[in-house]
Amino acid sequence: MNISVPLFLKKINIKLRTIFLITLIAAISISCKRSYKTENGIVYYEYWNEGSGQNKVAIEKADAKTFETTEFDCDCSFAFARDKNHLYIDGKIIKSIDPDSFKFLGNYFFRDKDSVYFFGFYSDIQDCSIRGINPEKLHLLKYPWAKSENILIHGNATLSLGDIERFSIIDENWGKTDKYVIYGNEILKNADPKTFHVINSYSGKDKNHIYEFGKIKK
Repeated sequence: MNISVPLFLKKINIKLRTIFLITLIAAISISCKRSYKTENGIVYYEYWNEGSGQNKVAIEKADAKTFETTEFDCDCSFAFARDKNHLYIDGKIIKSIDPDSFKFLGNYFFRDKDSVYFFGFYSDIQDCSIRGINPEKLHLLKYPWAKSENILIHGNATLSLGDIERFSIIDENWGKTDKYVIYGNEILKNADPKTFHVINSYSGKDKNHIYEFGKIKK
């Protein structure tokens, strides 16, 4: 015998299933979150990956008495922490950073009392400092650009630029001044800023040439 289910009961059932799914997803997200935990005087870093699931690793050099997690007002996906000796990112000690003065500036740029760091993209997280830059003189532009006096900064790469006050951003990879076309931290030789336009993230052209990755395409 077929029993007709009232429409309002069907709607309630759909709502209950939706609430269940949202709760389940939230629970999974929380369980997969990277975090730090101190147990019996030992600091642990907890994380999840698809291969081994949830993991828990002791941070041998962490000082449990002064260890604390640290949050910054940025959209970074890192798990930051510090103790009296070190700064930690995702359970790793980041060398040569002063943990007490480390702070967020914006656009993935950070600083401590001596240096500026960029964590937006990198090949080695231990090599994110921007060499030769005074933190007090850094001026953020649009991600991932910044400048300091006559130094143009793209990520953690730098370029000395005589007419830096005329610099304008085209996109995340390209910029120009009245004299130069710039790709990252490279000046395109003989490129014409007046006729140059971007083709995509790695190529562009002017009246004379097509350029790829900052070089004339042959």
